[in-house]
This record gives sequence, structure tokens and C-alpha cells, in this order.
Amino acid sequence: MKLKLIFEKSLPFLLFILFFGFFIYKVNQVPVSLFSDEADANYQAFIFNQKKTDYFGNKFPIHFHSYSDWRTSLYIYSVALTQKIVGHTDIAVRIPAAFFGALSVVIFFLISKKICQNSSLWGLIGGLLYGFTPWLYFYSRSGFEVTQMITFLLLGIYFWIKFLDQKKYSYLFLSAGSFLATIYSYSTAKLFIFFLAFVLLSIWFKTLINLPLKIKISIIIFSVIFCLPFLSDFIKGRAGYRFSYINIFSDPTVSKTVDILRQEDSVMIHGQEIGLSPTLSSKIFYNKFTQWSQVFIKNYFSSFSTNFLFLTGDGNLRQGIQTAGNLLLPSFFLIIIGISTVFKRNKNSSQKISLFFLICLILTPIPFSLTRDSVFPHATRLILMLPFLMFFSLLGLKQIFEITKSKILVIFIFLLYIPCLTTFLHQYFYHYPNISAREWHYGMKQAVLKSTNTNYSKVYFINSYEPFLPFFLNYTEYLPINSDTSPAESIVWDNNSFFTGMTAQDKYYFGNIEWSDMFNHLPNNTIFVVPQKELSRIEQSLKDYNQSHPTKINQSVIDKIDQQFTEQEKFYLITFKL
Repeated sequence: MKLKLIFEKSLPFLLFILFFGFFIYKVNQVPVSLFSDEADANYQAFIFNQKKTDYFGNKFPIHFHSYSDWRTSLYIYSVALTQKIVGHTDIAVRIPAAFFGALSVVIFFLISKKICQNSSLWGLIGGLLYGFTPWLYFYSRSGFEVTQMITFLLLGIYFWIKFLDQKKYSYLFLSAGSFLATIYSYSTAKLFIFFLAFVLLSIWFKTLINLPLKIKISIIIFSVIFCLPFLSDFIKGRAGYRFSYINIFSDPTVSKTVDILRQEDSVMIHGQEIGLSPTLSSKIFYNKFTQWSQVFIKNYFSSFSTNFLFLTGDGNLRQGIQTAGNLLLPSFFLIIIGISTVFKRNKNSSQKISLFFLICLILTPIPFSLTRDSVFPHATRLILMLPFLMFFSLLGLKQIFEITKSKILVIFIFLLYIPCLTTFLHQYFYHYPNISAREWHYGMKQAVLKSTNTNYSKVYFINSYEPFLPFFLNYTEYLPINSDTSPAESIVWDNNSFFTGMTAQDKYYFGNIEWSDMFNHLPNNTIFVVPQKELSRIEQSLKDYNQSHPTKINQSVIDKIDQQFTEQEKFYLITFKL
């Protein structure tokens, strides 16, 4: 009995070690390279460690200002802390994702144990079901912020359940703080937190309304203070910057689409007459609201599609491997059974928790459904579904056991996950790197390091494949010559007859070149870093120039980044001489 007790007490630690090792295994090799957002976060953390600012010079930012967005801060701060331990390396931006992914498994274990009558066995089963999902595995191995967001969400749920069970107000404050921390982790939570508050208030209204007045006022003041930095950035337009231009209401094509649809109605009634006003029925069926609604409904229901959840996952290779779903197939049946248990007639506390999980699951796709920039269901924005789905998977397995009383059947179902998991892992490590190298921007690092280690006086990075600037900043550990200047201030816009883009230190250029004009103003001692897709344009422009000028220009390939994977962009370091 003593050994059993020691084992149960050590289970959270053992789970963390197991899954942290599982997530971190070969994390520097798969995915094959940092993509641009990871490089940006890694550089932001590097600058913060140097100057306590982002690279635009904002001190201790709540949202880090990058060249394309305002980014939530907590993950970048965790990367900065990791860099203090392992240095400014590629894995520094991925280790926090693995850490929070493993920590979320531990918290899910604790929640499962609490809900299942403090059974460590069912808690362990819940932790394993959740921890071995492809969805969590995929995002625990790359520098996305979402595993941190899920950790705080689960922590909030855990402390809420502890509060309901023990009625200690300290757990209520810990729960509120954990829930609110999600808004500093990833942008999806900024909207979902309102839904979460509504669900909690609706289900446990009596519990909350009966709190002592002192506690109610304290929790309100605590929440307001916690949110003040976020509210400040929201007023300044930083917190909602990205959503402001990807939401369905900002789509500039909607008005034109409505006009075309109304015109088609008029043609069916009046032929090709001109100057017609739309009919009342056309106005009813075709307007901005109906167009927004169509996009919203399509996005919402695609979030629950079996293709997305169980078969192919996200169509974007940076967000899924396309040969496996986000969940393992046996969970499909368990989730259905688990959801059915919510509608039992008993009204105990665990039933309310199950109802809470079901309503949250229904609401989680709404933030994604309000966006318009993704052709496929967006696995990153939808990952909030994961803990709620896996809760019902656990509930389904437990329901099967309660009905059949057969441990053998439960073990058999649990074992069905093994071939599904091993198949996913094989595809992830042996096939995924080859097909995803382009999406993970493999070759950008090598191109930057090779070109910046040459003796040429000017280096032009051509952006026709992907902007080079985030990779240059990260891999050269760029710092301005003037220590009082922020990195962003030292990188300025440059525009001349043949080049448009940014320049740093009058040596490094990032943008696009009009090659026919460049040959007329050929700079000396200059190297160009070009993607393979740019070579045909260069060859044609060079051919045209040499045919029309007596002085010929010769192109030389100084170096190249060889192809390592089936799908990747090649890069060439080239020069031109008269």
C-alpha cells in the first residue's frame, strides 16, 4: 500500500517527464526548420534579454510589436527565459511549447482524477488519452503559443473544480487568474474568455451570486487589475490588431459579391435591361449579413468535420501532416458516447461540469468562425476544442466500463490507440519532413548564414519566396551599431530605380529587384541571395540586357543551398560582373 501511495503521489511528475521527453524528442529536426513566426519570436526574446524591449523599443511590452503584427507576450517571455538556460538557439523557441504541452497533460490528469471520484487510474487514463493526441503533439513541438494558452485554460478549470469542491476562496482567485492569463497567451482566447465567463455564470449562478459581498467585490477588482495592461493595449489598437483585418466583417469583397448576386436576380426577371433597382426579395436574400452568415456557418461546421478531426486535419502543412487527423480514430466513438452522458437526468456536481465542458465545446469554434483568411479549418485557432473533446473521450470510455464492468474491453479499446499513434508518428518523422520543408521555410537559415559570412560589401536578399528579414535578424543576432537605437529604427525603407524594400547598415537589403533596371546600375562587390523561383526572371532579364548592350554581364553562382527534402525552395548566392 505504501508503494502504491508513493506511485500515485509521483504520477504528476512522472507524466510530466514522460511527455516532455516525448514532445522534445528530435524537436530540432522535425519540423525541419524555424518558420518566420518562430524566427521572429526567437529574435524578440533575444532583444528582450538584451534591452528589456521588443525590437521596436517598447519597454516590457504586453504585446510585442513585430513587422507584421502585435504578438501576445507571455510565450515570448518564456522563450526569453529559455534562452537564459540554453542560449539563443533554434530549440529555445520550441522548448516552452513542449514544456507547456507536458504541463497541460499533468493538469488534465488532475482534472480527470478529480471528476472520476479521485481515481488515479482514471486520471492516468485521461492524461494518456489527452497527451497522445496528434493535435497536442504537433503543437508541442513548434513555437506556437497555443500550448501555453491551453495550460492556463486547464489550470483555470482545475482550480474552479477545486473551489466548487472545497469552497476555498483562494481557489476562486487562482481560477480567475488562470483564465485571464489565457488572453496574454494567444489571441483566440481574447474572445473566448467572454464565452467562458458567460458559461460559468449561467451554470453556477447560484454559487456565484451567493458569494459574500466582500469576495464578489474583491474578485471584480482582482480581474480588472489583471486585465488593465490588456485593456490599455486594446484601446491602443494593439490587442485586436490582427483580428481587425482578418475578421469576416472587414472583407472588402462582400459588397461587390452582394451587387453581383442581386444583378443575377434582376437578369432572370428583366433580361439585360440596365438601370434596374434590386427587388425586395434580392435585398432579403443577398446582403452583407447573409454573406457574413454563410462564411460563419461554413467555418463553424467545418470545425466539427470528421476530415478535420479524425482523417486529414488542417490542410496547411504548418498546422498538420495531412495524412492524419488531429485526434486518433478510436476517440470518435468514445466522444459520441461521452457527450450522451451529459443528458442523463441526475443533477449532481459532476453533471454540471460535464454540461460546462459541452457548452464550451460548442462555443470554442466561434472565434475561428469569425475569420476569413483560412481555406481549411484552422487547427491553431481551434485547438481550444482539444481538452473538451478529450474530456468526453474519457467520459465515453468510463461509461463503457460502467455498463459492461469489463476491464478487458476497456483495455482492448485503449490498445486500439497504439496502431493509430504509431502510424501517426511514423508519418510525422519519415514523411512529413519531406512534404513540409517549403512551409517551414527550410533553407532560409542556411542562406542567411552563408551570405553574411562572405566579404561582399552589399548583400541583397530577394523576397519572392518569403521575406528574409525575420531570419536575418534572428540568425545574425542583429543589434544596431548605435546602442540607443532600436533594431526597427535602424532598418529603413529604401526605394530606387531597381530595388524596393528595407535596408540595414547600408549593407543588407531585403525586398524585390527589377532586374532589367538593376543591370543598368550594377552595384560593385555585391552578392544576391535568390530563391530558385526567381532564376527564370533573372535569366530572361540578363538575356535581354546582353542582347541590347555591347558590354556583356556575366552571372556567377557563388554558392547554393542544396535540396535536402522533396518539397523545398532552393537558394542561390549569385553575383554579376561586367
